[in-house]
Amino acid sequence: MEKRTLGRTGLEVTVIGFGAMTIGGVFGPVDDGESNRALHAAIDSGMNFIDTSDAYGAGHSETVIGKFLNERADRGDILIFTKGGNDMSTGARNFTPEYIAGCLEGSLKRLGMDVIDYYQLHNPNVDNMAAEDSYALLEKAKDDGKIKHWGVSINTVEECNLAAEQNKPSTMQMEYNVISQEAAPAFARAKAADVGVISRVPLKRGFLSGRIDEAFEFAEGDRRKGILSPENIRKFQTQLARTREVAENLGISAAQAAIRFCVSNENVSCVIPGIRTPEQSRQNAECGESLPAEAVRRLQEV
Repeated sequence: MEKRTLGRTGLEVTVIGFGAMTIGGVFGPVDDGESNRALHAAIDSGMNFIDTSDAYGAGHSETVIGKFLNERADRGDILIFTKGGNDMSTGARNFTPEYIAGCLEGSLKRLGMDVIDYYQLHNPNVDNMAAEDSYALLEKAKDDGKIKHWGVSINTVEECNLAAEQNKPSTMQMEYNVISQEAAPAFARAKAADVGVISRVPLKRGFLSGRIDEAFEFAEGDRRKGILSPENIRKFQTQLARTREVAENLGISAAQAAIRFCVSNENVSCVIPGIRTPEQSRQNAECGESLPAEAVRRLQEV
């Protein structure tokens, strides 16, 4: 699989990685054995990094990944990205140095690691970023050998632009997909500033795979229920129809077309679809090639 340099971190990452929010139980009950098999299938299929957070299942995703890493003879070749500062169970966010330091120590313990390849502040807003409360703490963590690089996982174009302007976070992570393309100009500015870009939610929480309609019944505890409300599902139909059209013309699935659309953006360093099963790992690993230019243009139109 193609590798791209993740901004000024210098890390060489496969264009597709393992998005581990799904194995934390955030989208309903999970089978840890199936999650373990999915992780193995992802690395065996060519991916070289996993993106997680202490917020995914209150550390559960990290714990599953830590056990998986102990089973790999090639452990040293697998890059681990994680995050801190966002308690998804309560909705509280805290980016004080004291709190982030505690988050980092917890992640190191659950993952069974001495040093994390890339650590991210998890959903800071513009005020948090402007205050730079934890930036010095993360630089010290680098000096202390607890992390190698750090950046921000953010939610708005304004936050993306600030990350590029500050020139302190080495990478940003942001939602980008056929439905939500507004961050594309900010990605270009980030690349010009040598800030790496991680594209998350390439399938819009599974919607662009074409398997979720207004009658879909979400499991208890599945956080997608609000994002993929019947109202939003109706609103997103044009984008889904265009994705299906492009996919059919190329002889691929809608999910593959959606992921490859993100890969096609030259300012994107890597893409992290959420994965639950070994089959999803293998299918996503086949999405590392850019779409033809005409297909990209068609999807940009929506």
